[in-house]
Amino acid sequence: MATCYEKGTFEIVDLPEGVVKLPSMFQYKLKTGPKGETVKCKVRLCARGDLQFDSEYGETFAPTSLFSMIRLIVAIAVQAGLTLYQFDIKGAFLCAPIAREIYLKLPPGYSPPPGKTARLRK
Repeated sequence: MATCYEKGTFEIVDLPEGVVKLPSMFQYKLKTGPKGETVKCKVRLCARGDLQFDSEYGETFAPTSLFSMIRLIVAIAVQAGLTLYQFDIKGAFLCAPIAREIYLKLPPGYSPPPGKTARLRK
């Protein structure tokens, strides 16, 4: 939780009147080594976006690609003598600013002072 706060993921602010707070929860994941031993414990703070009103969803878009399109791009690159690069952007949303204000109800065990709440920043 301290890491999220230090990275500027959220800030503790006064709760505006009439604003609905989204509940949040922790997701836990254990990374195991080749022998099955626990190597790393990871925790992620997630907003329960499934509890938003239908009008709040807006447009959602998750680009995906067909395998045939990937083969076509590779074939064109080989023919043209180009170099292809691959990179992973699965964490790109962590740095993206949010277009509207979203307020979180922190999970049990973490409570801001009375009248305060967490506002997501990115």
